[in-house]
Amino acid sequence: MIIKKSKKVNIIGAPISIASPYKGASLGPDAIRLSGLYETLTNMNIEYIDSGNIYSLEEPYPPVEFEKGKIRYLDEVYKFCLELKEKVYNSIKNDYLPLVLGGDHSLAIGSIAGISKYYKEKNQEFGLIWFDAHADFNTEDTSPSGNIHGMPLAIASGLGNDKLKSIFENNFLDTKKIVIIGVRSVDPPEGKLINQYGIKVFTMKDIDEKGMLYCIKEAIKITSPNKNPIHLSFDIDGIDSLVIFGTGTPVMGGVTLREAHLMLEVLAETNLINSVDIVEVNPLLDNRNHTAEVAKSLLTSILGKVIF
Repeated sequence: MIIKKSKKVNIIGAPISIASPYKGASLGPDAIRLSGLYETLTNMNIEYIDSGNIYSLEEPYPPVEFEKGKIRYLDEVYKFCLELKEKVYNSIKNDYLPLVLGGDHSLAIGSIAGISKYYKEKNQEFGLIWFDAHADFNTEDTSPSGNIHGMPLAIASGLGNDKLKSIFENNFLDTKKIVIIGVRSVDPPEGKLINQYGIKVFTMKDIDEKGMLYCIKEAIKITSPNKNPIHLSFDIDGIDSLVIFGTGTPVMGGVTLREAHLMLEVLAETNLINSVDIVEVNPLLDNRNHTAEVAKSLLTSILGKVIF
């Protein structure tokens, strides 16, 4: 199933920050909109609708203390992701490309579950490219913080908390069709799980040695061996922290802005990207909405903008 570049876009705001250690990611969707997203899509002749935001989910004060082996705000994140799942499912079912604006990366549980539900009904496979400084493959047993934004990829693969896994209705991802790109911060226990389940990872060392062009072309081969659709889950902290200020868990030594655009441009040329998350934009940690501006610019590349 190859999509056309003229595919309609449905903007879905997922203003959640309760699953991360900092307040402010819930403001990310509106910050991206205010960066000029609508005008940019119009100038690109892309038809779009905006479904608005799911309700905002911020961490209360005082926050819940972390207990080893337990998840913080499990019930709240579960309910939020269930609602997002249905919005994403209905979007793609109605022939729109769901563009989910985050929000912390826990939202990927809901967005990927909605996509999995759709393709399961179609009896069709799909792949996942996970761009992130972190692997997000922890479970409640391995997590050093209990924050769910470090767990979504494990949940989508069928590991971890039973309540969160139930959102997928057993439609878990094929881990052989998952690729992580840009990772440079992995907890040792999650690293063991990633190796155990055979997930392909292109670390920053791989990108430095082989180049982004090689890495993304290989990622496409792995995630879409039969020209099947690809979901892109893009964490803004995958880009070097010297460029990205407004995100909760920045990591130095990351992908350059130009490398990120190249990756997205190559993906757009395949016409295989059928759904997108862009997450962890946090205006409270930003400078003059710079990070949201970068996020908007990156979205133009994945939606097919070229220099000529």
